[in-house]
Amino acid sequence: MKKLFLFALTLAVVFSAAAQNTIKKYDMKSCIAKTRTTAGGQVTEGTMYMDDYGAFECDIKTMDIPGLVTYDYGMLTRGDRVWAFNIHEGKVDSKESPNPMPDLNFLGVTDELAEKYQMQDLGEEECMGKPCHKYAYVVIQNRKKVDWTVWAYKGFPMKYVIRQGRKESIVETVELRENAPVPKEILHLIEP
Repeated sequence: MKKLFLFALTLAVVFSAAAQNTIKKYDMKSCIAKTRTTAGGQVTEGTMYMDDYGAFECDIKTMDIPGLVTYDYGMLTRGDRVWAFNIHEGKVDSKESPNPMPDLNFLGVTDELAEKYQMQDLGEEECMGKPCHKYAYVVIQNRKKVDWTVWAYKGFPMKYVIRQGRKESIVETVELRENAPVPKEILHLIEP
């Protein structure tokens, strides 16, 4: 009986490690990144929280319309599920949808992934003081082509440039704290 228990425990550990490796998007367990988004002449500050090697991500930005309203909004991702949310006066309103790119992973770009996203490997380039790997790829959203360029550090996006037609958005990490613990209120912001 003891041998059977040890065998079952060993299998559980092996399967748990295998499952974790399938969702490992980044070469850091967690991080907190301060971000700056520039789009259409507007600049928005934000914070990206990541935990469990990318199995949990929460990107929060603040909208401030002087004299009218200030609120937080963003996206929370758990594996293949995504929630768009707004936080106003402490109340969280969210809407769930499938993750449109659950397989996008810059740690191990496979031939299938490269083909699916028309991905081009642009080599190594420093970004925000970090050694990054640069990729260009294409995503089809609402039947429209969106061109992305990303600078990935340990798989984590230090910078994105997103182009659709004449519109361009730039998301930059301006401060990165690797392996920083994600606050519990962020981890439980939206319960599945």
